[in-house]
Amino acid sequence: MKNTKLAGSLCIVGTTICYGLVPSLSFMAFETSVVSETLLFNKFFYAAILMWAYIFIKKIPFRLEKQAVKPMLAVVAAYAGIATTLYLSFEYISGSLATIISFTFPAMVITVEMLRGREKVRAVKILAVIISLAGLCLIVWSPDMEIKILGVIFALLCAVCYTVYTIGLSAKALDQVNSIVTAGYVLVTSAVINFFRCLISGNPLFTENAAQLGYMLLLAAVCAFAAILLFCLGVRLIGPSNASIINTFEPVCACLFGYFLVGDVITIGMVIGGLLVVTAVLLTNLPEKKAAGELPGRAEDAS
Repeated sequence: MKNTKLAGSLCIVGTTICYGLVPSLSFMAFETSVVSETLLFNKFFYAAILMWAYIFIKKIPFRLEKQAVKPMLAVVAAYAGIATTLYLSFEYISGSLATIISFTFPAMVITVEMLRGREKVRAVKILAVIISLAGLCLIVWSPDMEIKILGVIFALLCAVCYTVYTIGLSAKALDQVNSIVTAGYVLVTSAVINFFRCLISGNPLFTENAAQLGYMLLLAAVCAFAAILLFCLGVRLIGPSNASIINTFEPVCACLFGYFLVGDVITIGMVIGGLLVVTAVLLTNLPEKKAAGELPGRAEDAS
């Protein structure tokens, strides 16, 4: 059990590192004049090729049983919704404010899991959520933020989509589906959606030079292929609530990569906020005391 929880936690930490690279790599890609629709299509297109090539080479069964179709549709739709709603929120409010609102999803996940009876009501888990949200506010908050209700709504929808995505990955009907296959379906669906976004917007499907292609391949391999795969594996091992709290470490990684890769400024608020998020992650991974004779449950239900 301890090894399972450690492995799952490391998978989610790996996810946060991969996703934390997204802002810096995207900014560097935009400097080469690539547009967001083209970037997203290429990112998911190349990542899907990598994932499905691995699936076919390893001969991993990818056909879904009837009972797994609905939860898989919910997972892929939710992931597509994450990128779409967050992108729309950026048109109305700052990226920092959108990040704060969208990262309310750990609280949503834990609330839903408690209501469903799959997560015990534990003070330490609630405290971890509060601490992580406070840390996020310190990391990304600035006094000159402009708030528009439509942007807030889109960011909240992003949080809802992330909640559905995270909980959907732990559905019993998907227990027999290989995590790599789940990631494959998520990536190919995202590629198709952004294919049509490129067509509708009139932007090019593919990059125009070697520099742009290099960034697309890096984003695909690290920020899509590895990130989604590690997240799917992590949720299966430690459950959605633990995974969602650990995932709040992502903005901390984003700030660090921004500082080292693109010269972003790190403030004292970011440092304190980062320490709070790390504290929340440590609280999440505290061992739970069990009553004598209590049988261990599924790994995904362990706290």
